[in-house]
Amino acid sequence: MKPGGKDGKLYDIEEGDVVSSASGTTTLEESGFYRVKSVASSDSLLPKPDKAIKGATAIGPGSVVHLWKGQELAPGDAVAPLKLTLIGFVKDVSNTRQGTTYDVSTQENLADGVREWISGAFTDSSGTINGTMETDSPGQRKLLNQFASLTIDDGSSISVLPAKQEKQDYMLSRRETETVGETAVWEHFPVIVESIQTDKPLDGEQTFNFNYKVDGGNRPGMIYYTVKEE
Repeated sequence: MKPGGKDGKLYDIEEGDVVSSASGTTTLEESGFYRVKSVASSDSLLPKPDKAIKGATAIGPGSVVHLWKGQELAPGDAVAPLKLTLIGFVKDVSNTRQGTTYDVSTQENLADGVREWISGAFTDSSGTINGTMETDSPGQRKLLNQFASLTIDDGSSISVLPAKQEKQDYMLSRRETETVGETAVWEHFPVIVESIQTDKPLDGEQTFNFNYKVDGGNRPGMIYYTVKEE
């Protein structure tokens, strides 16, 4: 089925104050994306995995999930809301995933004329993302500050931000929808930006293109959720 919904967008993530409960239960006041900080050892109220899905495991600390308004937290459960700030509209995302293999051929394999292989534990993921962003947006500044110093004059003070490469934590919408019953598709997209190319801004927006490597230590992955009535 051809996905519908809005165009893909790239959002910067800012983590909010942790929501938890020392006693009794706490109820989330807003629907949205959350980063799980802790899970109660035995009586957690966070959603459990579907037993019908083979190989599924429960969410744990570090997981980025979508939770609905009214979700209850037990003592020991803690989540941090993620504020999403739009960086720009994404036109194309290429991604290459490369696994590792090892040759473990034996004399028996040699006699049969075939090699024996095993898969390694690690997969590298990298690619290129391009699109357009609003000129002078906070997201544009943060992205450009990876490779260039920024001087910001607000009329009363002048601040210099030296160029500094650091890990970027993004959310990438692949299919945004608020229609009840439809499935929204998002990607938690923590990356290291390796290089960036921008063109002259025209009519308030600027094209961008950057090469990235996915930060596997920050729980990247696809997020699918079915929209329901709140």
